[in-house]
Amino acid sequence: MPTKITYLKTDKNSDWLSYQRGIPKPLRAKAKAMNIPLMIVKPLGLTKSAPASLISKAIEKHNEKFEDLLRLIRATSEGTLDKKQAAEGAKALLETRGVKQGALGGLDPIDPTFDATIDAALGIHQNQDHFQWQQNHPTEDKLPESLVTAVKTLLNTSEGHEQFHLFSDAIEHYKQHRQQKMQLAASSEGQLKKRQRELDKDLERINGFYIYSGNQEFTTDNCNVALRLYRKHLLEIHKTSPATAKRDLAPAASAIRKYAEEVAINVAVTKKLTIDEQKAHTKQRPVLDVETELPLIWAAAHDGSYKHLFRLHAFGIFSGSHASELIQSDVDEVFEQDGYFILRGTKRTSRTRPVVIINETHKELLIQFKDYPKDSYGFASICGKRAEQTEATHSKLIKEQMFKATGNANLIPYSMRHTGKHLGELKGISELPTFKRMFGWASTSAIQDDYGAAGIYSNAMMTQFRDLTEQLTAGLQDFHSPTPASKSNVVQLKR
Repeated sequence: MPTKITYLKTDKNSDWLSYQRGIPKPLRAKAKAMNIPLMIVKPLGLTKSAPASLISKAIEKHNEKFEDLLRLIRATSEGTLDKKQAAEGAKALLETRGVKQGALGGLDPIDPTFDATIDAALGIHQNQDHFQWQQNHPTEDKLPESLVTAVKTLLNTSEGHEQFHLFSDAIEHYKQHRQQKMQLAASSEGQLKKRQRELDKDLERINGFYIYSGNQEFTTDNCNVALRLYRKHLLEIHKTSPATAKRDLAPAASAIRKYAEEVAINVAVTKKLTIDEQKAHTKQRPVLDVETELPLIWAAAHDGSYKHLFRLHAFGIFSGSHASELIQSDVDEVFEQDGYFILRGTKRTSRTRPVVIINETHKELLIQFKDYPKDSYGFASICGKRAEQTEATHSKLIKEQMFKATGNANLIPYSMRHTGKHLGELKGISELPTFKRMFGWASTSAIQDDYGAAGIYSNAMMTQFRDLTEQLTAGLQDFHSPTPASKSNVVQLKR
């Protein structure tokens, strides 16, 4: 566990970690008057063995609540808060004072617990509207009336039934839903780590929407306007890639819709957020010339002077795999004895599939990083360090390497992937159901049963995959399986 993480509190007598942060000096007098501890300490729910990334995320979550608390303290002398600020402040105040939302629900006003709860939540400010309050507390500031009202409302409102909702509530609700779904659906530690990475990406996209729109009140008008404006914003910054805009918009729209369906049921969120421009801007993707350029790429796949990712991508011609899928594939899921590895789909579950290990060179490339240090999720990519494999980086690398191998500057990274489909069409096998499964096109295929999820596939299916792969590679030169580090036994083709 890292020893230097800001606001992290450890205890030598316990493995459990906590968040600790002090109220700034200029606000301490106000905090004390509001009965707010000068040092905020909250459990993280994590132990010292937790990955640094999870600890940092838990710290950041508490930092957001701490900033809400500071805004609340500053507002005590400003007189008024709008509805959104009052709702945020009320939640922060109750959490800081350890009073549960809905604590007054079902309590008789004559019950001693009733008054004790009010006192714990508001302290001296519970009767601040009394004409003698300022006389009795001459040095204290009153809390904004909207805040006091919001606190009393929350005390009488069970969680999940707030009359006032925020975008942040919807995001938190969606995050909890995805985490629960992830825990239930994952049948192995590897799957759990993969789904956690997917969730992290979606939360980053949702955070982009949150930063753009702000933490507005969750109303029909606010939700629909914010989503439409964000859609327009994404299309402006992704003019040449509407698919990227669609991918960035989808998680935010899902979070807003889900909260409207399950919690704020009086809010109606539009479902008409399609990005029609995606088809209009579909790129032309030239394929390799199978007579002249494909042999050159095949030779490059066996040539140690070419980049590792490019060489794996070249072998991927015969399975329809693209660079992102290769980067998301784990070295631990390369089954050398069985002659295949698991290609991890990045968009749909159906894209996860077994891929035939074509020859010894291909196998050596796949296991080259077998002893490479794992990341915080316990993952080691067959492509090496994933942090260095961003989309912009790998696209540039593959295009440069394609030009090096063929001399054709018009080829793009997708050219190789689409060459596999083109090759299947030329061989007359592209419409076979097994071919579609092999390329990850059959979304309803039985390939994704429980055995497939565990990385165990039938011998019959793998035999069919191998037969199709042999047909695709028929006619290409046999380089006698040279090792990735050497090209001494590679016969150079005339160019």
